[in-house]
Amino acid sequence: MKKSVIWNISSKDKFPLEIWKHPKLTIELKHLSLSEATDLVVSDQEINIFYLRVTAKEWKDLREKFLKNFELHPFISIIILSTPDDPEVFNQELVSKSKFLVLENPIHLRELRIILDRIIQVEFYKNAAMEIGNGCLANVGFFEGVFSLAHKEYESKEHETEALLSILEYEEKVKINQDEINLAMKKVDELKNLELIELHERIRAGELLDALREKELKSAIEEKKATERALEYSRVEEINQDKIIQAQDRLFSYTEKEILELLEENKKLKKQLGLS
Repeated sequence: MKKSVIWNISSKDKFPLEIWKHPKLTIELKHLSLSEATDLVVSDQEINIFYLRVTAKEWKDLREKFLKNFELHPFISIIILSTPDDPEVFNQELVSKSKFLVLENPIHLRELRIILDRIIQVEFYKNAAMEIGNGCLANVGFFEGVFSLAHKEYESKEHETEALLSILEYEEKVKINQDEINLAMKKVDELKNLELIELHERIRAGELLDALREKELKSAIEEKKATERALEYSRVEEINQDKIIQAQDRLFSYTEKEILELLEENKKLKKQLGLS
């Protein structure tokens, strides 16, 4: 298997990422309309990934036939669903379906790239393990032929038992090896699902953190505005206080002048009356 195909299925939206180079296989992007998707036939020689971009209304029209054709399809690795609507509507229905992954809004391109890389990598190694397993099974058939030949050749010889036991032992080891490969493939699938769940949770946590930061920023801006208003009010108060002090100074100056004039007038009056 040397190719992975990402199927961008949408009524009008482009795939949000540029296709990148992979060290072990070719990654190809293909576009399909929603009406074409339900009749799609995929190859078992490729890693097939669906990126489905739909509204809630489009999904309602597409849902029945799409699930029937692809929910349990053996040659589709994952169906990533994104929507401009509330993704919780899709989560409630698809959370129990292991082949589906519903992305939160807005789409984070870095996390989408990580998800696709992980899927392609897991599927690549899973198929490599299957090829090794199939090779082992082919060898089993070969040694069964050898067993038959050995049985005929050594039927009357004393080494027959030793030869047969050796072949049977090898055959048993091959079968055990196949069981171990099947177990390893099962663990790879479990690890893939676990990693996708953990990655999805990290994406949601990052979105919550961004929302909190935005809220804190708004609070900081409001606090800054309040501080500026307080400072502005303080400056106005200071200006008014200066005006009051200046008015008081003028009043005191005027009052002092009046007192001096009254004292002078009193002295003159005393002189006129002969009292001084």
